[in-house]
Amino acid sequence: MKIFEAGIEALKIIGEPAKLDLLYKVIVDNKLYDFGSKTPLAALRVTLDRHCSNKNISQMHKERYFYKHSDGAFELLKEYRVESRRAFEVREPSKEELLADHYIEQIKDLAAQQREKVKSEILQYLRTISPSEFEEFSRHFLQRYGFTKMQVTPSGRDGGIDVKGSLKIGIAEMGVAAQCKRYCESNKVGRPDISQFRGDITGEFEQGIFITTSSFTKEAMDISFKPGCVPIILIDGEQLAEIMIEKGIGIQAQSILVHDFDADLIFE
Repeated sequence: MKIFEAGIEALKIIGEPAKLDLLYKVIVDNKLYDFGSKTPLAALRVTLDRHCSNKNISQMHKERYFYKHSDGAFELLKEYRVESRRAFEVREPSKEELLADHYIEQIKDLAAQQREKVKSEILQYLRTISPSEFEEFSRHFLQRYGFTKMQVTPSGRDGGIDVKGSLKIGIAEMGVAAQCKRYCESNKVGRPDISQFRGDITGEFEQGIFITTSSFTKEAMDISFKPGCVPIILIDGEQLAEIMIEKGIGIQAQSILVHDFDADLIFE
């Protein structure tokens, strides 16, 4: 059982919102979790906060099970509550708490809107560069993603292979080839393109990658992995932009401090 799961069970046992000290006592008394930390209360608080709907704006811990009131009491979200043996009045968030929650949601929405804006800017840029520049970009992109020895092939000498290199897996090294198509959004990559590319790399490479700024037809996606054939990884424009953001390729990230009062931290 994980710490947050122990917190869920403890709140079910208590049957009402509870502060950290009581939660910790119930967890220990019922042997729900064995804290190895020298500061178990801090470990419990940090973990529960990560899974609070109104405390954590990070995408790292997307699962939300708790609501934390301004006095520090944790409450299970409605969908995780069970009927208690003793009746109690469910505490509704105060106007101040609801307003704070609204601000957090606004921050999340603005961050999501900005992410979509950046993705659009990425694709707009990539669709305007020359085919040779897109091949060089793809080489750099794959290098940043973890591939090694990536190089752009001379035009016309390797059929449909635009970039080639290696991928190290453990002690083994796999030959990788990529085809790069800088297409407009409406020009989808179809099944014939994937079949032709697979034919070009079969016998020389163990892995194929098809990168495009547009998208793939269903038929193209259906044949990307076939038993007994060289597998082809498909990266469309949407995925390309997402990976660039995640890997920080051409991306400048800015951190904004979001302050939140927590009474439990005063004497830590």
